[in-house]
Amino acid sequence: KYLGLPLIATRLSQQDCAPLTEKILARVNIWVSKSLSYTGRLTLIKSTLSSMQVYWCSTFLLSISVIKECERILRRFLWGGSSNSVKQSLVKWAKVCTPCHEGGLGIKSMKIWNKASLLKQVWNLLTDHSLWVKWCKKHLIRKHSFWTLPSRGYYSWSWRQILNLRSTARSHLLYVCGSGNDFSLWFDPWYHGTSIHSLYGHRVIEDTGMVGNDWVRDMTVLDQWCWPDNTPDLREIKQGVQDIQITNSSDRIFWGSIGQAFSTQRAWQAIRPQSV
Repeated sequence: KYLGLPLIATRLSQQDCAPLTEKILARVNIWVSKSLSYTGRLTLIKSTLSSMQVYWCSTFLLSISVIKECERILRRFLWGGSSNSVKQSLVKWAKVCTPCHEGGLGIKSMKIWNKASLLKQVWNLLTDHSLWVKWCKKHLIRKHSFWTLPSRGYYSWSWRQILNLRSTARSHLLYVCGSGNDFSLWFDPWYHGTSIHSLYGHRVIEDTGMVGNDWVRDMTVLDQWCWPDNTPDLREIKQGVQDIQITNSSDRIFWGSIGQAFSTQRAWQAIRPQSV
């Protein structure tokens, strides 16, 4: 273990996550004898019990069985006052896990919060320069693009789960070109929310005579686009970039809207099921 978490390259089993469920269960058992009201139990779940899984959720994708076990403890404590209560739930747990203004109780679904927490790792890989990010780029991503790296192979299970979140992250990320020094010309989704490669394939790279490891700046001269137009696809791209300005400022990545950085709360709000 390291900092209370298992050091494991394979998928987490229910036994691997036993310290988490046991910790939540132990805390609930301490409170059983305190004759807490329903409101008191709800407050403790939101302020204490839910926060106990944050560290795990930000590191691993927890299995459905582990999530169900943790939420079973919370559900029984909420409605019956103990982890062993068999009192029937008054409201479906899915409804409980919606914001108060939507008729829920404001408890966050552990499954959705887990996914939102892991999206933070995707954000860090794209925007951060920490030691972990540098290690991932050197040993895992190498000379490839994070967006096209295959999710199969010799990678650890945890790394594959991060790669599987790319499509979710891409739909909420905004790439805003500045000088073009930091964005991959072909693989980063700076072109109206998607990448040139995903739209036109590898053939368009060959049509330009480039090799694939080019930056956006390599297709500009004096802050002006200089796309060739020798094929229909290239002519279409040339027309499509006219409303994308190249400036002297840095390339920037935002979450959700211009000027907004990533937060787990914002990610949770973006990916959670919305009430009708």
